[in-house]
Amino acid sequence: MFYFFVLFVVAFSRNCRVEFPEAGLSYRYNESIAHAIHSMTLDVVQRFQPAVGLDNNVPTVNMNISSAEKVVHAVPEKLPENGFNGREMRLVDMMLAQIGTPNDGLGPNWSPLERVVHRFHMEDLWSKIGDIFEKTAKPSISVCQCLYDDVKTNGIYDAVMWVAQHYESGTPITLLGRAIPKLEDAKTWMIWRERLLEYYGESSLVDASLYLRCIN
Repeated sequence: MFYFFVLFVVAFSRNCRVEFPEAGLSYRYNESIAHAIHSMTLDVVQRFQPAVGLDNNVPTVNMNISSAEKVVHAVPEKLPENGFNGREMRLVDMMLAQIGTPNDGLGPNWSPLERVVHRFHMEDLWSKIGDIFEKTAKPSISVCQCLYDDVKTNGIYDAVMWVAQHYESGTPITLLGRAIPKLEDAKTWMIWRERLLEYYGESSLVDASLYLRCIN
């Protein structure tokens, strides 16, 4: 897995951090941003940029993992219309009801507990990013062109693609090249906790906020 991470760092043709050092991006900005956006629905994107529509350039993992198109632009989320009242339980209902179907978004290797933890970790991270986003000014047009318009050459798309492909064979909690155990008890949770918190560092939050500021 480490081999793939090295590719993310060195193989993309545009390095926005090198081109625009004044932007304040981290050396692994593509990974930080990919982790933040890989499971974003259009509804989540609109929390940051309400005017954004289906013509967005936010690469996300295709919820239909059986599709040949592994990465798609952010699309609306389809929560159950009937049943539970609160959004939290509607999310749980949606996730657990789709286990074993092509549209469960995570593949066959995640346990029900791992699925719930993953989603609510992302919800928590998006909330944390929101705190930084409010304090982040929109970068220059040139920076945004590199960071948002050119996702297929700056490493972001490739990092999201890596996640999408590995959902078919495992539970890639991070792109950091370290194995992750099945989440079964307090001991394994502490490993998951450490991996998840990797992306709560200030540099990762700033990377994601700058990208989200660039969305038209």
